Amino acid sequence: MADPEKPDDGPSLEMPSFSLRRPRRTAGSASEPAPEPAPAPEPERVGRPRAVALPGVAAALLVGLAVGLAAVLLGRLLGAGCEAVRGTSACGGAIGLPALIAVLVVLAWLGSLLLRALGVADGGSTSVLAVGVAAVVVLVALLDVLDGPWAALALPLLGAVSYAAAWWVTAVLASSDHEAASRSGSR
Repeated sequence: MADPEKPDDGPSLEMPSFSLRRPRRTAGSASEPAPEPAPAPEPERVGRPRAVALPGVAAALLVGLAVGLAAVLLGRLLGAGCEAVRGTSACGGAIGLPALIAVLVVLAWLGSLLLRALGVADGGSTSVLAVGVAAVVVLVALLDVLDGPWAALALPLLGAVSYAAAWWVTAVLASSDHEAASRSGSR
């Protein structure tokens, strides 16, 4: 029978500590477990205050104008880069499609950041939808205008309209999701 006063020299059933720090040992801590420290109070979340809080449609129109201007700027930069590398402003071939996709991703990301900064809910999905709709309209109807001076006017206006429409669609779908969830939760 084991003597209760002798320490057990058998294997420990404690989980191994993979910490690189050595544990502190005090005179009486070898046989007594250390008391658990009191949990630290949760730090208060301090969010950045919103500089501007606009209604959803106004924010969407403003962000659409900004993203449209960014599209004009990125399009001009892409055309100048292709002209420097290939000798023509058309970026066809192996670089054209990846460059177009990269520009669309940057525009959607920029729009998402701006919508979130203005306090619009679902800014990411609104921005992706708006950039996708604007890209389809440009490829179907406005491709001839892109090299002319009208692009600086047409793309921001198209951006504003597509962002407003995308905000409306997102708001309607989000409200119908909330209504469906509240109806199924009340049963």
